[in-house]
Amino acid sequence: MQENENLLKENNVLINGEKNKDAAINNYLDQKPNRRSLGMPLSLYLYNLGNPDFEMTFEEWIENHQKKYDRYESIFSKKQTYAIYNNKKGVNNWLLRKGEAPVIFDDVKAKRSAKTLEDYFISKGFFEAEVEFGTKELGERELGVDYTVTTNRQYLIDSISTDIESLVLDSIYKANKEKSVIKRGQPFVFDDFEKEESRLVKLFRNSGIYQFKNYSMGFWTDSIKGSYMKDVLLKIPDRLVNINDTLIKQPYKTQMVNEVNVYTDFSINNRGKKIKDSVNYQGYNFYSFDKMKFKPKYLVNSLFIEPQGLYKDSEKSQTQNYIRNLQTFSSAVDISYTENEDESLTADVYLTPLKKYALTVDLDATTSNIKPFGILGKFSFLGRNMFKGSEIMELSFQGSFFNVAKDASNSDNFFNAWEVLSSASLRFPRILFPVNTSKLIPKYMAPTTNLDASLSFQKNVGLDRQTTTGGMAYNWKSSKKVGHRIDLFNLSYIKNQNIDNYFPIYDSEYQKLNSVSEDVFGLTLPNNEAANNEFFLRFMDEFLDPDNGFNQTNPDEFNTVSDVDERREILIEDSFVPIVSYSFVYNSRENVNDNNFSYFTARLISAGTFTSLLFQNENRIGQRTLFDVPIAQYIKTEFEYKKYWELRDQNILVFRTFVGAAFPYGNSSNVPFSRSYSAGGSNEIRAWRTFDLGPGGEINNLEYKVSTFKLVGNLEYRFKLSSKFNSAFFIDAGNIWDITNSNLVSEEGKLTGLDSFKNTAVGSGFGIRYDFGFLVFRFDIGFKTYEPYLRSNNKWFVNYNFGNAVYNIGINYPF
Repeated sequence: MQENENLLKENNVLINGEKNKDAAINNYLDQKPNRRSLGMPLSLYLYNLGNPDFEMTFEEWIENHQKKYDRYESIFSKKQTYAIYNNKKGVNNWLLRKGEAPVIFDDVKAKRSAKTLEDYFISKGFFEAEVEFGTKELGERELGVDYTVTTNRQYLIDSISTDIESLVLDSIYKANKEKSVIKRGQPFVFDDFEKEESRLVKLFRNSGIYQFKNYSMGFWTDSIKGSYMKDVLLKIPDRLVNINDTLIKQPYKTQMVNEVNVYTDFSINNRGKKIKDSVNYQGYNFYSFDKMKFKPKYLVNSLFIEPQGLYKDSEKSQTQNYIRNLQTFSSAVDISYTENEDESLTADVYLTPLKKYALTVDLDATTSNIKPFGILGKFSFLGRNMFKGSEIMELSFQGSFFNVAKDASNSDNFFNAWEVLSSASLRFPRILFPVNTSKLIPKYMAPTTNLDASLSFQKNVGLDRQTTTGGMAYNWKSSKKVGHRIDLFNLSYIKNQNIDNYFPIYDSEYQKLNSVSEDVFGLTLPNNEAANNEFFLRFMDEFLDPDNGFNQTNPDEFNTVSDVDERREILIEDSFVPIVSYSFVYNSRENVNDNNFSYFTARLISAGTFTSLLFQNENRIGQRTLFDVPIAQYIKTEFEYKKYWELRDQNILVFRTFVGAAFPYGNSSNVPFSRSYSAGGSNEIRAWRTFDLGPGGEINNLEYKVSTFKLVGNLEYRFKLSSKFNSAFFIDAGNIWDITNSNLVSEEGKLTGLDSFKNTAVGSGFGIRYDFGFLVFRFDIGFKTYEPYLRSNNKWFVNYNFGNAVYNIGINYPF
């Protein structure tokens, strides 16, 4: 700062003697202090670490730092010294670019802010508002500015009258008068008049009045002097038409769309070329400069403009939005209207197809508690308009290589595990169903049918699970905010290919058997990674054999071995999971810049309800099977709610809660492992890794902890540090519980009533996020705040330290 300059530290707006509480008012101030986070101007501190006067060239730097240069050159070469300079310059420029320069008080900007505030209150009907400003010293060379607003009395609307010359406009207006934004007795607010103008333009143009424009009307009022009740007059004159260089008044008329022409392969290169192919279908004219590549039967579903129909402006935007969602044509969908001699309209729709095929390649790094480090590669092939009906086909192949060793330095190969996933999907922009569903789900709801199939293999990950899936789902939006999805069927076949690896993977189960062997026989079992799996199975069979009597002589040890055996049977069991589900989604977000919105989703899942009726084969314990694999049966319900609030200075407060419950029945006594709930991880309770928490307050050493009920709540405060760096403080709470009364879960892990929620775990922490624009890199640190499984009376902040913290790396926000 120069000697006569002062840092602007704060702005205060006082409205009629009271401090302003509306954050939006501050947006009208032309000059704002440096952004503060946690009460500190962190972005300014970052900027101050840099030097705005840093030398632009190496020669200037040598001239200003001769002694430093001589010292560097005596140790390093000139080339290395230049590299040091370049590094210093790069760091300095980064600090200046990511930080925020000090905001110097400017008297001109303060006057402009006062005038803007005055105009704002006038626009709200306070026509006699007065705004003054004054400065005050807050510290050495620091100023605050107080803007004092005296609103005086607000003007109100007394009466509303109209002068509409065209009879057709007057009739439309009167039929919709009750929907008017401006009403008698309301404040005289400029925004309301703009909203009413917008409403009327939309009303008329969607009622067949093609010629009506924004400037076709105006509001008039009497002088603002005197009474605080003002009369309003809406004037809409007839339109002026230029005929033979003479302006003539003509009344507005409703107009019909006579023809709709669709150019299916339009491009700049095709301008002026002759049409080679044409089809008339349901009154629409389809043209192509080459052979027609789209079936009019399906393309007509994208068109909301109807031949011989009344002109409606909304039909144009509906058509454009629908075609963009097809992902088959360029998003620049041009629709133009031409007036004919008989005053009818011709609509021309110009579509530019995207390339039929596309190939994408992605490379990523992953980390989790199960897969400490991995590299992921994905190849995707995209095909558009596969059957000439704007269908989208995607084929993808994904390969991942991991290091899953507890100590990576001791593994023979750094990448000692892998996972492969191949998938195929086909999306139809319509409902595929034997019965016509257009009346139930009309085309304006943008219905789609999705067919999906995938096959995945794992090696050295758990029990090397192989999963085969296939499904068919319908999606549609009944309104701008409400969406629906029905999974007509989703079939999964889950096979564990390496069940002999059970005890090396579940080391805690081996430890239980070893403890029983030592207590009962005084013998230590062979190492779980060296011994043959059959050895442990024989040990359990002999110990559980009633003829050996251990159930009488050693009941506790007998129960321990019995639990290990039962849990093993559950975890190694292959399963066939056929589900039908319905999902409801409500999202009030208007656009990507809207940070004040709500999101709610509910899902009901039924597994095996219908499939078990179709297949009558049973195994030895009476379970219905398909290809000798038990058919899973369970009901699952899930609810998620998120609420976003945008606070001052682009800071955001987010609340999220999730609750889910799964109930096995009929054919199943438990929910398949892959469909059960786990707690922890980088996207929910960040103080615990995935599978590390729960159930409830139970103490167990299982490597993969799952259960049938889950409740999670998150509260996160996100704030900006600089233009690219963001930060957050968060509190995560939740856990999983058993609701099936399983004998494998202790009472502390079961949900038996409201008292069970005392075993809700709480984590808290903070995070740093860097916004690349197309994605956000996230680093969060979670601290164990309340640990329900501790057996001491004090469960708060026992392990609240960096040594027991969990470090999470993620892409984009957790919710």
